[in-house]
Amino acid sequence: MLELKNVSKKYGKMDAVSDVSFTVSPGQVLGLVGANGAGKSTCVSMIATLNKPDSGTILFEGKDIVKEPDAIRKNLGYVPQDIALYESLSGLDNLKFWGKSYGVPSSDLDAEIKRVCSIISFDETLLKRRVKNYSGGMKRRLNIGVALLHRPKLVILDEPTTGIDIQSGTQILNAIEGLKREGTAIIYVGHYVEEVERISTHLCLLEHGVCKAFGTVDEVLKKTGSGSLSELLLGIERK
Repeated sequence: MLELKNVSKKYGKMDAVSDVSFTVSPGQVLGLVGANGAGKSTCVSMIATLNKPDSGTILFEGKDIVKEPDAIRKNLGYVPQDIALYESLSGLDNLKFWGKSYGVPSSDLDAEIKRVCSIISFDETLLKRRVKNYSGGMKRRLNIGVALLHRPKLVILDEPTTGIDIQSGTQILNAIEGLKREGTAIIYVGHYVEEVERISTHLCLLEHGVCKAFGTVDEVLKKTGSGSLSELLLGIERK
């Protein structure tokens, strides 16, 4: 579904990403891991068509997204680190606004809102409240719901559980596992060992903009000589 081929990106003289290649298929969860500054955000921004690669190719369902950005935009659910919601509106009004922005037909919107509320564990009481009165975990769950309204084939989650309570974190991970079972392709950017270990089917290990290892979790552990995912990720954090 998604394929990066020898993708590179510079910012000034700095190589943010250098010759990176990996793939993501339906039903897979790719854990994009690496220390701060490893190139994770740059990779994500290029996949989301927010930045263009200097060289290499990014294909979505065989189409070059630099030449045909709409090929991925209409099929992408992007959940950034920063909350992208209107805090003065209720949760329901946010979902209605963003659903229309994503082009969800008016005749389908109520059904899609009901569907995503089931995924993110939102009830009518929560939907009626203004977002400014939500906890951090509620906002992040709603942010994910917004990104799922148009039934994207690929979802990018950029550290979706940072700074939230355990219950909300668990609900988010449950939602990710549900999407995986339904065949959605997912890129998960995170640094919590337990989360990456629980949901990832594949890993891409980035170091200083270079892909040091890509494959299934077991393949990456073998290639890096790590005895466990905890050992691998803790080693990254120390670098």
